[in-house]
Amino acid sequence: MNLKKQWLEWHNKLGWWALAGILIWAVSGISHPMMAWFGPSAAKFFPPSVSLEAPELGNLPTLLADEEKVRGARVVKLVPGEGAPLLQVTHSETDPRRYYRLDSGTEVIDGDLRQARWLAAYYSGRPANQIADIQIQTGFDNAYPSVNRLLPVYRVRFAGDDGLTLFVHTETAALASMTDHSKTLLQGVFRQLHTFAWLDDLEYGRLILIGLLMLTLFAFAATGLALVFALKHRKIKDGKRRYHRLLGYVLWLPLLGWSASGFYHLLQSSLVAPVQGLRLGEPGEYRHLNSDFAWVNALNGRAINSLSLIRGADGAPLYRVGLAPAKDSAPGSRNQRFDGRPSEAGALFVDARSGQVLSGFGDREQAQLLAARLAGIQPQDIAGLSLVTRYGPGYDFRNKRLPVWQIDVANDDKTMLFVDPVTGVLVDQSRGIDRAERLSFSLLHKWSHLTPLTGRQLRDGMIVFTLLLLLASSVVGGVMLAGRRKKRARKPQTAATGSMPAPATQ
Repeated sequence: MNLKKQWLEWHNKLGWWALAGILIWAVSGISHPMMAWFGPSAAKFFPPSVSLEAPELGNLPTLLADEEKVRGARVVKLVPGEGAPLLQVTHSETDPRRYYRLDSGTEVIDGDLRQARWLAAYYSGRPANQIADIQIQTGFDNAYPSVNRLLPVYRVRFAGDDGLTLFVHTETAALASMTDHSKTLLQGVFRQLHTFAWLDDLEYGRLILIGLLMLTLFAFAATGLALVFALKHRKIKDGKRRYHRLLGYVLWLPLLGWSASGFYHLLQSSLVAPVQGLRLGEPGEYRHLNSDFAWVNALNGRAINSLSLIRGADGAPLYRVGLAPAKDSAPGSRNQRFDGRPSEAGALFVDARSGQVLSGFGDREQAQLLAARLAGIQPQDIAGLSLVTRYGPGYDFRNKRLPVWQIDVANDDKTMLFVDPVTGVLVDQSRGIDRAERLSFSLLHKWSHLTPLTGRQLRDGMIVFTLLLLLASSVVGGVMLAGRRKKRARKPQTAATGSMPAPATQ
């Protein structure tokens, strides 16, 4: 048997299994962009901004010096609130945040719950009195899958037939996700058929089943590619075979890319232990703070975009003051939400005990301190630092924080840390093995390299169109396989009939 016949034989043997895999993954794959196209859209795509003036900061040192309010706090910052800025105090990743009014210093009762209601109304564009239910969510499900990363979040459901539900992360004032009945249904279809979430409790079973199907698709695409280039170009009379071959010229590369990157992604997620991502800073000591805010005059009228209390060198309390851009940018769009938009134009650091503006100390130096404090990285272990102002394969929009500082660590794992100097939080980290898989998935599975040229919607449209062509080619191939099976079934009957003597005729 020559090589071409072997390729054809294996292509046909794998055909039915490949057809099943393509039907499952193509249909569920189409459901993913449909969630973005037909799902609910936020009224606003970026967190609310805070505008601070010097008189509003007068009670802040007294508030922060109250040990009962900030003892054990790991993140302390001013945030926009309903009607006025508030002091937000975070003690842990799981406990509700506490909020204090700047004018009176009193605590806001059920402050985190009220903040979640206000943010849900802000992002949805619907009044808060239409909220039908609100509860804290500490786990992932079909409506809020693990791809969103942030937990815990508040699940806020609005009244109405559409079942509009928002998931709000109050520490970052971020809209973590947004769904309704139709999007939740599509999300469930995607999770059950594309990632086989129904086998989450049997991880190795999921790994084996999906792995075999992925390898089948890869081998099917590889043998099809071999046939496309090995068989001589000739006019094919059978329309089904002709269209199937023409589609093969177009689809071999996408199918190989999807199956290979999907298999790589499966192995990585199932067999390689992930590194811990989000990690809050250590509690600080915030007593004996200076009540003189004369340093505000040095801003020359520039608006304060953010203000947080962080730990500097040797744990000394510092104010980190973010400066708002000189000119406000255009209203945020859905694409800007994924691409990222800088939220400030520089920052300054103030010694919270002396009231002196620090010279020669900025976000770069603070990022180095955070690397040492949160990950035990010494200065000599840092291979590079850079400011990240846009989302990409290495640091994507699911982290919900920009800008952050990227710290390249000179170790065997080629670790990258992403730290937020505003709050002293380790936002994310990755190793070389993680970034290699993310790059593969981004380029071969999501076609993210096309986004700068086509935009997200056109890129998604191209993916859906290719999947539809793949479905059409698979159906044609299935019809051809069924026809070939019928021919084989008729051959023995024909042979048997031909060997019988002809009936006598009169």
